[in-house]
This record gives sequence, structure tokens and C-alpha cells, in this order.
Amino acid sequence: VNIGFFLGRRILQLAAGLRSLANDWSCLTVVASLALIGALLGGLALWGLFVLASLGQAAQFLLSAAHPLCWPAAGALLLVGLCALTLLPSEAPYFKVLRFLEETLWFADAVTWASLTCSRKTTHVSLRAAGEALGVLGHVSIGTALRVVRDSAAGALLSPSMVAYIGVVASMFSEYCGHTAEEVRLPELSMAVAALARLQAVAGRAPKGRSRPLEDVDGGTDVQRFVWFALGMHGHAGLKFLGAIDYGSVGSDLEALAYCASITPADILLSEWRGQLHIPGYALAVDRASNSVVLAIRGSLWPQDWVTDFDCRPRPFELDGQRGFAHSGMLTAAENLSAALAPVVGSLLRSAPYRDLRLVLTGHSLGAGVAALLAALWSGPLSPLGADVEARLSCVAYGMPAVVSPHLGHGLRSRVTAVVCAHDFVPRFSLCSSMRFRDAALRLWRRPGAAAALLEAHQTTDREGSGAEESAREAARELEVLMRGEAGDGLVA
Repeated sequence: VNIGFFLGRRILQLAAGLRSLANDWSCLTVVASLALIGALLGGLALWGLFVLASLGQAAQFLLSAAHPLCWPAAGALLLVGLCALTLLPSEAPYFKVLRFLEETLWFADAVTWASLTCSRKTTHVSLRAAGEALGVLGHVSIGTALRVVRDSAAGALLSPSMVAYIGVVASMFSEYCGHTAEEVRLPELSMAVAALARLQAVAGRAPKGRSRPLEDVDGGTDVQRFVWFALGMHGHAGLKFLGAIDYGSVGSDLEALAYCASITPADILLSEWRGQLHIPGYALAVDRASNSVVLAIRGSLWPQDWVTDFDCRPRPFELDGQRGFAHSGMLTAAENLSAALAPVVGSLLRSAPYRDLRLVLTGHSLGAGVAALLAALWSGPLSPLGADVEARLSCVAYGMPAVVSPHLGHGLRSRVTAVVCAHDFVPRFSLCSSMRFRDAALRLWRRPGAAAALLEAHQTTDREGSGAEESAREAARELEVLMRGEAGDGLVA
């Protein structure tokens, strides 16, 4: 199938060459030349069959199946038939059709591979867990046997480090929800959360100032380019599924990044697409339009990326002599990337071709958070890049989650430009903000009638002086103190 697609593309490229040739020569000259070349090729094929006839029965069969003069005639007709392709107005639509068919088969192959992998894993886990259970069932309690089965299944599916971090994330969520699960019923909590969602409509304030297109901001054009670098890291399949690029435009992750960033694949110097736990995918490329070397870090795509996202415990972190906290999982990812890439990036930017280029770190979501923390690790007098490269360092983070304490975030303003898309909740979400949200929902639930008043106020805002609206505003003012309260040493956007 791949050979067929290859030949199809080459035939279309040949048609384009023949069209340009026909523009320079007369049509009759082109046809006569192609017929002569085809006849010669057919004669060579016939001679080759005579040579090979003594080596196998296939060549003897082909010689006996057709008259010898048929071979030159067939070659001439084949190449003359190619002339008909020059009548096509453009090869572009046919290239797109070939690309679409090729990608359809690629997706079918990927689905088949995923299904077979899932079946193989399921069988392996089932056999291993059953074997472990049969081995201990007669010696331990049923509960212990079930735990052995669980641990055995987890060990067959995941690496030990992945199992350990999943346990950490599970215990963190258990602690987050533990003291509410016993006292709050789901309908009451959902009503309180729905009421909180009405706060903006009932007592919210419109943001001040006016929005401006990014290209009108100083340096906004370059920021747009680096945002496309960040998006291009999500791979050709994901970008096509999301509608960011067209089907038939590219056929690999490398081509997808080059397409999004408006560079050539040769400009991508280094890439790692799959990644692993606490090491997201990345690519190092040269952007000649902005005179930059760009390190783009991929956002959440694979299961190990989500474990990194949810490993959001506050971890002590120091920046320019100030102590605070950072997102544990993303800080670990930044430290791993720093250890792997700092020597490579530093030596690259000190070499002659790149000595005058700046270094830009970029990413989306998880990649944005890791890029910002990597910029923090590579800043300052102790930068592993060296003082000359560190002076050219900056970061553009698209949809960056909350990764450091507020006062540390202020210290990164000179290095990091955060791009927030409208009402994207990721830059506003953190462990601390989710805890404040939980506490506000519980406080609203515990106040008799407050949630119902907020919901009713949302439905009666057209009645001026409504008692329900006034009651809701009073509840909202009290809750706003909690929702906008000081976060202490927690992680806030």
C-alpha cells in the first residue's frame, strides 16, 4: 500500500514536470519524445526478460504470454498516456486525495494496533492476576488476596514509578474529598456548586480595560509565532482531530510542527515526541523569522502526562533568594529536562551559527508550566547555560497553569510572557484555588436557603428590587471574601 501511494505521488510530480516541459516545447514534440523513450524502455525490459529467462519460470511465462513487439509498444503507450496527466488543471487536489487516503489507512492501522495492544495487555494482566490469586488464596484472607490481585495487575500494566506516583495522587485526592464525603450528599453539593456558578452573573464585576489583538501588542507578532510552536507539539493526528490543521496537509509529527511554525523540517534540530513520566515530549528548532532558537515542550497527551499534571503537591522552591512553593510534578519535569538539555542548548547557542540568536522556551498547558519553571531554573548567576546564553533567555507560556507561589510569579515577569485564551480555566486553577472553591461550596451548602436564593436570583434578575436577588447578593458578598481570600503559601494563578 505504501509503495502504491509513493508511485501515485511520483506520477503526479511527473505530470507537473511534463506540463512545464509542454510549455517550452510543442505538444507533438513531447508526445513523440515520450513514445520513443517508452519504446526504448520496453525494449530494455524485453532484453532483461530474455536474460532472466534462464533463471526462472516467471520470465519464461512472460515471454511466452505476449509477442516481443508488445513490450516496446506497451512502454510507448504508457508514457504517452502520462501526457494525458498534463491536461489536469492542477495536481494539488489529487495530492490531497492521496494524503487523505494515506491518513485514513494510518488511523485504521493505529486503531488496530491499539486494539491488539489492549487485548494483549488484558490477557497478560488476567493471567498474571489469576496466577497470583490461586497461589495465595488458600493461605490468606479474601481481602488480602484481592489486594494481591490489584497489586499484581498494576505491576503488569504500569512501571513501579508510575504506580508510586498514582498512589500519591490518589491519596491527595482522598485527602481533598475525605472530610466532605461523610457529611454532604451529592444533590446538595451539586446545588451549591451550581449556585456558585451564578456568582458572576449575580455579583460579579466586569473586567476593566479593553482587549486588544495580540499583533497590536509590543512583540505580539513573535508571541503568536511561539504559540504556534507550542500547539505544533501535539502531533499531526491530534492537530487534525482538533481542526488546527487540514487533513492531507502533513503526514508526521515533525511535519506538523514545521507546518504550524512556518519553518522547514530541516530547521528542527532535536525532537522527542513520546516522552515518559515527568519528561514530556519536546523539540528544539531554529526560527529564522524571529531570529530565535525555540525549545517547544508538549502539553498533556499521554497517560504519564496526566500523572505529572495531577502531582500538584506544593514543593519548596527558591528563586532569586525568595522562598516559596512550586507544582511538584512540573518542577520535577523541568529538572529532568534541564539535566538532559542544558549542556546541548548551552553549547549550541555558543557555537558560531547561533551565537547571535535568542533562546525562547514555549509550551501549552503542561508544556507551558514546565517551560516557565525551566526558565526559572536557567535564570540567574548560577544558570547551567552560562551567563552569555542566560541573557538571551525568555519564555512564552500558552495556557500556563499555576506553578509557583504568587510572589515567585512576580519575580518571573521579566522572563515569562503568559498567554491566556479568554475564559480558559487552566491558568486560573490550582490546588489552592480548588480548595477555596470546595470550602466556598460547603459554606454555601451549610447556610440555609443561600444556594436556592442564588439560583432563584439568577432567574429573577429582570425584576428590579427582587428580594431573592438582594438575599443572593448578600450571600455572594460573604462568599466573595472566602473566594478571593489570601492564599498564604499555596499555589494560586
